[in-house]
Formats: sequence, C-alpha cells, structure tokens
Amino acid sequence: MKKHSLAEFLKSKSFYVLLGIGALAIIAITVVTLNQPSSNKEEKYLADLNEPNEVADNDVKPTETPNTTPSDSTKNETGSTNDGKDVAAVPTEPGGNDGYLENDPVDDPNYANAVAEKNETDKANQTADAKKDTEKEAAVTEETKQVMTLETLYFDVEKGLSWPINGDVLLKYSPDQVIYFKTLEQFRTNPALIIDAKIGAEVNSAATGIITSIKKVDETGVTVTVNIGSGYSLIYGQMEKDSLKFKVGDVVNKGDVLGTVAKPTMYYSVEGSNLYFMVEKDNDTVDPLTLLKK
Repeated sequence: MKKHSLAEFLKSKSFYVLLGIGALAIIAITVVTLNQPSSNKEEKYLADLNEPNEVADNDVKPTETPNTTPSDSTKNETGSTNDGKDVAAVPTEPGGNDGYLENDPVDDPNYANAVAEKNETDKANQTADAKKDTEKEAAVTEETKQVMTLETLYFDVEKGLSWPINGDVLLKYSPDQVIYFKTLEQFRTNPALIIDAKIGAEVNSAATGIITSIKKVDETGVTVTVNIGSGYSLIYGQMEKDSLKFKVGDVVNKGDVLGTVAKPTMYYSVEGSNLYFMVEKDNDTVDPLTLLKK
C-alpha cells in the first residue's frame, strides 16, 4: 500500500513543484555563497580608502619651522628687506633667470634704467675701442712713413702699376718713331702716355713711393715726380697746383689721390685736357703700358 502511494506521489504535480523549489533554493544558496567574498573584499577596499591611515599619520614627523631669516641670495630680491629697508630688485634682461620671458612686458622702471645704463656703457666701450684702433692704425701708418726711405723703396714689377686715371690714350708712348701732335702741327717722339681726362678729374698714385719733385714745366704744366723704388720714377703732368694734397718728401700709397687735372697747356690745347704720365727706369723712359694693370 505504501509502495503504491509513493509511486502515485512521484507522478503527481506536487512532487515536481517541490523538486523545482528545492532546485531554486540550491541555486539561490550557491549565488549567495559566491557573492559573499566579493562583497566582503569590496567593503574592505572601501574601508581602506575612506578610513585614515593611522600608521602613516603616526610616522609623520613634526614639520620643522623654516628659518625666516633672509639669506644673502634673497636680500636683493623684490620685497625682501635689508636691515628693515626695502631693496628694489634690478631684474636682468628678458629671457634671463629672473622670471621675465622674452615677450613679457616689463614695467619695472628699475629694469629700464638698468638696460639704459648697460647700453650707454656698451656704446662708450665701443667708441673707446674704435678710437684705440684708429690711433693704432695712424701710429702704424706714421711709423711706416718714417721707416720708408728712398733706399728701402721697392717696386714689384710683377704687380705693376694701377691706372692713375680712367680715360682713352690720346697719344701713345713712342720714343723711337715720331707721331703727329695736332697742337704743334708737327711730328715728334713721345716719351709718355697722353691720357684723355676732364678738368678736375682726380689723379691717383699708380704705386707707393716718395714725392721727390713738384715743379712747373712749360709743356706739361705742374708736374709731380714720385720715386717708387728699384730705380723707377713716375711723372704726372698737367696737374692743378692748388689741388695737390702732398708735398716733396711725403710718402704716397698706391691709390692715394695726388690732385686733379688742370687746363691743358698751350702744347696740348687741340688735344684737350689730359694727364701726362711718364715712367722712368734709371733715367730712361719705359712704356707705361707694359707695367699698367687693369
């Protein structure tokens, strides 16, 4: 009888209901069990974050009171004091270590004054240096002139002469063959170059040398002779007397302005104003074109 009732019970709906309830209960217990450690761990972490760390607090040493006595490095800073007196800082230039940036506006008048003083000092130093350089160059030039004598002069034929003036050659050097002179209306030899030049045109020294003679000649007018060493002399004719910048005995450097071109003498009135330029070597004339360089 009992076996029959048990079989019927297992087949009934009540059995399956109880079986489902039991399964749900087991599932619920399992879920709760699995979630319990995570919950505890989270609470532990929350507690660690929110609660003060007593051990850390206990390890902290009391903060020492800083020394408020101004140091030497801060005595001159803005706002610091020196024996009870305010000391204004003199900031450095923009971009320095004083906190100013390159593009920051600087309104501190002390900064402007410091910059102005620095600029004035730099300008004064530059002027002094330039003056020293000028004096040194003048001293060297004067010493060179004093040392240079007719005996020590040397003319480098390879370097040659520079043109004393720019212009066309009116009459070429011709010591052996006669050429026609329009003003004189005759044929004659020519020991120099006759170079076309306007009145007032500057005449430059063709080489470094010493002026040995300044005289007036009928044919070539005011004529300047310069000894350039090694037996060579340069003769400049048709010069304007009042324009001469040197005197006999003076040293002239290559390129120096000797003076200007004058009105032509009556020997060259038809040819027009010109520079008479002659080169001598041991008192014999030399063709200037063989020595003139461009």
